[in-house]
Amino acid sequence: MPSFNYKAINDSGRMMRGEITAANEIDLEERLREIGLDLVNYKEKVGKKSSSRGKVKINDLIVFCLHFEQLDRAGVPVLDSIADVRDAAENPRMRDIMAGVYESVKNGQMFSEALAKYPNVFDDVFVGLVSTGEQTGDLSESFTHLADHMKWSSDIQRKVKKAVRYPIGLLILLTIVIAVLMVFVVPKLIDFIVSQGFEIPLHTRALIATSAFFADYWYVVPIVPTILFIVIRTLYRHSEAFAYKFDGMMLKLPVVGPTMRKIDMARFTHFFAVMFKSGVDILQSLDAATKVVSNRVLKETILTVRRSVATGNTLTDSLRISSQFPSLVVRMFKVGEDSGNMNDALENINFFYSREVNDSVDKMVGMIQPTLTIVMGMLIFWIIAAIFGPLYESFSKMNI
Repeated sequence: MPSFNYKAINDSGRMMRGEITAANEIDLEERLREIGLDLVNYKEKVGKKSSSRGKVKINDLIVFCLHFEQLDRAGVPVLDSIADVRDAAENPRMRDIMAGVYESVKNGQMFSEALAKYPNVFDDVFVGLVSTGEQTGDLSESFTHLADHMKWSSDIQRKVKKAVRYPIGLLILLTIVIAVLMVFVVPKLIDFIVSQGFEIPLHTRALIATSAFFADYWYVVPIVPTILFIVIRTLYRHSEAFAYKFDGMMLKLPVVGPTMRKIDMARFTHFFAVMFKSGVDILQSLDAATKVVSNRVLKETILTVRRSVATGNTLTDSLRISSQFPSLVVRMFKVGEDSGNMNDALENINFFYSREVNDSVDKMVGMIQPTLTIVMGMLIFWIIAAIFGPLYESFSKMNI
């Protein structure tokens, strides 16, 4: 949908300028008239990204939820709220989507049904919570829960990216340092040692072979990891069996595995709390919360919990059978079930996992730097020993 720069006159006769998306000139005039403006002239913006090429980020959705929640609490009708969100959106893609949602609702569709037309932006869970708000007559509460969940998810994503990018950056730096040493520094020192006829020990011969490999096959260093990454990523996306085994292997890694487990369990419990507080029953809450778990092994475990609850077992007993949740978390669920105050129990569980995720990510990042520092130190020690060892031994023999 194109975007237009317009000039219009308001009810007081003042000239107003702005930008708005519309299907055509007639639609533009109608939209301006709805907000009390009479179109004077307009110009279509050239080079504006269309809705098919734009991208709605999580921050755009958070702003959308907060905006709609405030309007609904103020008693603004849904159609007027959609129009206000549409005109206030900074993201062109979001403006176009809300324009389509506005037209659908205007033609008689439910708000949730209009959002469901854009599954790449509003997933089933998002639409389901909005639908629940429509049924209960409390849309503002649904959007409050959605905004809180997306803020929490954004914070978790930031922590995960921090945990991943930092070691990758250090590994790339370490690889570059090794390559420079092996290609430019070590060969010159080795040539000197060989030319002097010194006796060459095993660790020096290993350094010579490594340096020769880097010099002759330097292109293998960046190519092999890249190809390996592409192969693993392709298999992970297209082979369910490989993806399941890979996820299981990741959970068994020291430090990394427990951190990944806590992140996914935190996602599950947090979203389960969002759904439950919005008035969704336990089985539907489990179904929805399972979708936010990325690890297939953990996802299968939670599906087992869901089946156990469906057969009549309590949520606490089902979680205890899964063995994926700490005993403290299971006890919190039990207290919530026994007291009938599950909301407070879920708040305590969310607090527990938020703290655990923060501590685990910080611990993992904190261990990476000294580990890579030790690796770098051992590498430098190897080079020094391999080069200066023969020199020292030769000089010792000369003194004798």
